Amino acid sequence: MLDVDRETLEKLLAENDDFKSMYQRHAELNKKVDKAGRGELPLSDNSLAEMKKEKLALKDRMTEIIHHYR
Repeated sequence: MLDVDRETLEKLLAENDDFKSMYQRHAELNKKVDKAGRGELPLSDNSLAEMKKEKLALKDRMTEIIHHYR
Protein backbone atom coordinates (compact mmCIF):
# COMPACT_ATOMS: atom_id res chain seq x y z
CA MET A 1 0.00 0.00 0.00
CA LEU A 2 2.62 2.55 1.06
CA ASP A 3 6.35 2.71 0.52
CA VAL A 4 7.33 2.95 4.19
CA ASP A 5 9.20 0.77 6.64
CA ARG A 6 7.18 -0.97 9.33
CA GLU A 7 8.74 0.99 12.21
CA THR A 8 7.85 4.36 10.69
CA LEU A 9 4.34 3.18 9.86
CA GLU A 10 3.75 1.94 13.40
CA LYS A 11 5.02 5.22 14.89
CA LEU A 12 2.80 7.30 12.63
CA LEU A 13 -0.23 5.15 13.40
CA ALA A 14 0.42 5.52 17.14
CA GLU A 15 1.32 9.22 17.15
CA ASN A 16 -0.74 10.84 14.40
CA ASP A 17 -4.53 10.49 14.66
CA ASP A 18 -5.10 12.05 11.22
CA PHE A 19 -2.68 9.60 9.60
CA LYS A 20 -4.34 6.71 11.43
CA SER A 21 -7.80 7.76 10.20
CA MET A 22 -6.56 8.10 6.64
CA TYR A 23 -4.82 4.72 6.83
CA GLN A 24 -7.98 3.02 8.12
CA ARG A 25 -10.18 4.68 5.49
CA HIS A 26 -7.72 3.72 2.74
CA ALA A 27 -7.78 0.09 3.91
CA GLU A 28 -11.60 0.13 3.98
CA LEU A 29 -11.77 1.54 0.46
CA ASN A 30 -9.18 -0.94 -0.75
CA LYS A 31 -11.34 -3.84 0.45
CA LYS A 32 -14.44 -2.41 -1.21
CA VAL A 33 -12.65 -1.78 -4.51
CA ASP A 34 -11.27 -5.34 -4.45
CA LYS A 35 -14.73 -6.79 -3.72
CA ALA A 36 -16.25 -4.73 -6.51
CA GLY A 37 -13.55 -5.99 -8.87
CA ARG A 38 -14.44 -9.58 -8.00
CA GLY A 39 -18.16 -8.89 -8.46
CA GLU A 40 -18.93 -9.36 -4.77
CA LEU A 41 -19.97 -5.75 -4.22
CA PRO A 42 -22.31 -4.29 -6.82
CA LEU A 43 -21.36 -0.68 -7.54
CA SER A 44 -22.02 1.72 -10.36
CA ASP A 45 -19.06 2.73 -12.47
CA ASN A 46 -19.30 6.23 -10.99
CA SER A 47 -19.26 4.96 -7.40
CA LEU A 48 -16.27 2.77 -8.10
CA ALA A 49 -14.43 5.63 -9.81
CA GLU A 50 -15.13 7.94 -6.84
CA MET A 51 -13.83 5.32 -4.40
CA LYS A 52 -10.65 4.94 -6.44
CA LYS A 53 -10.16 8.72 -6.53
CA GLU A 54 -10.63 8.99 -2.76
CA LYS A 55 -8.27 6.07 -2.18
CA LEU A 56 -5.58 7.67 -4.35
CA ALA A 57 -6.01 11.06 -2.65
CA LEU A 58 -5.61 9.42 0.76
CA LYS A 59 -2.49 7.62 -0.39
CA ASP A 60 -1.03 10.89 -1.68
CA ARG A 61 -1.73 12.65 1.62
CA MET A 62 -0.28 9.79 3.66
CA THR A 63 2.84 9.74 1.46
CA GLU A 64 3.28 13.47 2.07
CA ILE A 65 3.02 12.94 5.84
CA ILE A 66 5.58 10.11 5.67
CA HIS A 67 8.05 12.31 3.78
CA HIS A 68 7.66 15.12 6.33
CA TYR A 69 8.07 12.63 9.17
CA ARG A 70 11.39 11.31 7.87
